[in-house]
Amino acid sequence: MTTTSSTFTVNAGALLASAQATATATTFNQVLAAYGLCLPIIPLRVEATLAELVACNSGGRYRLHSGPIGRYVRAATLNTADGLLTVGGPTLKRATGYNLHRALAGQGVRLGELQELTFNLRPLPGATALRLVEGPIESLLMLANDLMAANMALRALAFDAQGLLLVEIAGFPVVVERQAQQVETMAAHYDLIVTSNPADGWRHWEQLAQRHCALAPEQRLDVTLPRRALTDFLTFCQRLINSDTVIWGDVGVGSLHISPLPDSKSYATLKAQAASAGGQPCSEFGPPPRPAYPALATSSRAIENDLIADLRRVVGARYLLTHPDHLAVYCQDASNAQAEALPYAVALPANTAEVAALMQIAAAHRLPVVSRGAGSGLAGGAVPTPGSLVISLNRLEHLTIDREQRIAHVGTGVITAELQRAAERVGLFYPPDPSSQTASTIGGNIACNAGGPRCLKYGVTADYVLRLTAVLADGTVVRYGDGLIGQGEHNGLAQLLVGSEGTLAVITEATLRLIPLPRARRTTMAIFTDLVAACATVERIMASGIIPASLELMDDTTIAAVEAFLHIGLPRDAGAMLLMLADGEPEVVDYEAAVLADLARSGGAQRVVVAQNATDEANLWQARRVISPALGRIRPNRLGEDISVPVSRIAECVSRIKCVSAEYNLPIVVFGHAGDGNLHPNILFDARNPAEVARVWPCAEAVFTAALEVGGTLSGEHGIGTLKRPFMLKALGERQIAVQRAIKLSFDPEERLNPGKVLPV
Repeated sequence: MTTTSSTFTVNAGALLASAQATATATTFNQVLAAYGLCLPIIPLRVEATLAELVACNSGGRYRLHSGPIGRYVRAATLNTADGLLTVGGPTLKRATGYNLHRALAGQGVRLGELQELTFNLRPLPGATALRLVEGPIESLLMLANDLMAANMALRALAFDAQGLLLVEIAGFPVVVERQAQQVETMAAHYDLIVTSNPADGWRHWEQLAQRHCALAPEQRLDVTLPRRALTDFLTFCQRLINSDTVIWGDVGVGSLHISPLPDSKSYATLKAQAASAGGQPCSEFGPPPRPAYPALATSSRAIENDLIADLRRVVGARYLLTHPDHLAVYCQDASNAQAEALPYAVALPANTAEVAALMQIAAAHRLPVVSRGAGSGLAGGAVPTPGSLVISLNRLEHLTIDREQRIAHVGTGVITAELQRAAERVGLFYPPDPSSQTASTIGGNIACNAGGPRCLKYGVTADYVLRLTAVLADGTVVRYGDGLIGQGEHNGLAQLLVGSEGTLAVITEATLRLIPLPRARRTTMAIFTDLVAACATVERIMASGIIPASLELMDDTTIAAVEAFLHIGLPRDAGAMLLMLADGEPEVVDYEAAVLADLARSGGAQRVVVAQNATDEANLWQARRVISPALGRIRPNRLGEDISVPVSRIAECVSRIKCVSAEYNLPIVVFGHAGDGNLHPNILFDARNPAEVARVWPCAEAVFTAALEVGGTLSGEHGIGTLKRPFMLKALGERQIAVQRAIKLSFDPEERLNPGKVLPV
């Protein structure tokens, strides 16, 4: 159901809404509440407009649970000198060029005056509970640490250093009631006073925000610190400043707001102390200064004969490959793309310093550079340009989990599944789960902004990137993002690099956000006689207030192929299958699994199966996991595509793809992540048959056209690389291509980084 007014457009079935940028978040949420939805950004300044919140990348009350507003921006329309420009679109996944809509938050890019914004929404929680806890600040901080360690459904841990802690819990009613009682029990351990659901609620913090924001910038300090540094920093503050100064914030994310400051010396001293403790500026109440695009150094051309020797001195003889047989290994990725000729050399550095040295040498010789991870990409993004230097990042494998801060520090060569296992060993969770997770690297995931089935509930890679270390075209090392919550001065530039496919910089390290590991999970399978009924059920699920952890779709051709391969009793005449995963607290999982099953039955499912144990779980997902080998029985080769379309138009798009299949006489199977509209049409063919090979790319172009005509995009998570580059102009239009090319030239004026990828000439 879509409702439109002069100010707001709400599409409840797609968890999507648009608003004028001048509207306040307060008014926006009042409209959304009628649909049981919200933009989970509740500013402490109720008059704040959506444009102001995006400029600051604000998080409001619920930064701890929901993060800053940049995570929810899907699209924006801006008034530029050349007229209106729209970036982004109505799909959660958009790996189609640079993520300009995400980079708007925190002013990573300034393209013009915001006119309209489109946001991803969340269901309103079933219940909330507030507990106001009073006592010594030291005891309150210890309680807050205990609550975080307990992995509770915390929305906020707002505090005032005078001795107040406001704990808000939200979620499923039974869980909220249980955990609210747990808060009181834990507070009693420290002899603290607890008030249940205080009448004033957030009023005290709203007043603090109003007074704080009324002051001149030099009279107030906004910083985010690692949580472990809060106690010592507060002690330092109390020794330095007078009793008129108020310190408050959210201890859950480590944000502090300090005002009024008596003089500029106090401001400088506190800012320096915060920095020494690992703190970063916080932009919650004021936009960060616009980060300048890099000013790249120029190098004089080196002597050509020195090139191999220079490269070898950086990485050593073992890790510099020059033999043609070794170079040939790096000439393709998992797609059908092939290099036209061998690269000049392949270097395998061990750390950021070595990457920087390699980039300086490449700059001196004007050598093209292609960065590469596991080579599991499906768009030709890692296929080297002839004569280029390939920098393989697989040896950047350092991995550290900071359990207390809930972050991971990783080298970009770390395998995705290894990070997931390391996090789960300490009770934490890294949700992005591309199907290549056992092989793909974090660097590759960042390069293409990978998602996977779980992104419907948990978001894509960009939502977990807090900081990036990267090497620019001239060898300069930069660090973008605060590494804490994503509200630093350069967070917008970090978001700009995510999804840039190695065309702006070589990313070497990342700080990634982790969340508590869900305690339970349950899968439900539903078989439908027709695809339209399955897609209508997807919309009803999305509008029900439940967001499954995964909501996967398989079409009739896929089901038939899987059944022929596995013989597990799937009906060969089925029109579609949905796999629905609920996860979270056990009570939540029981409820959501039952509701999902009921929605499937009422939507016309002919068969519904709910897993009862781990074995059932594995069996139900087996059909999804074996799609690739099953398709090999139909044709030996396939072109795996990756379109993303609005949820409400999935059935229409799949129907068009069926027509394309018939027109080009090539089998096309469609499966993917139905909840976010990310479909994977696979065109099957036999590479030994020249007639079929000749039809593959015209067929793919017809699939892309179908996606674009229903408001979709060329790629959800695989990226553009070389294979989809010819279609970029049609997908984005000349003006947006021009904007993206200007950004490319700012970072890479000689266009040496992954040349021939992403942007059309």
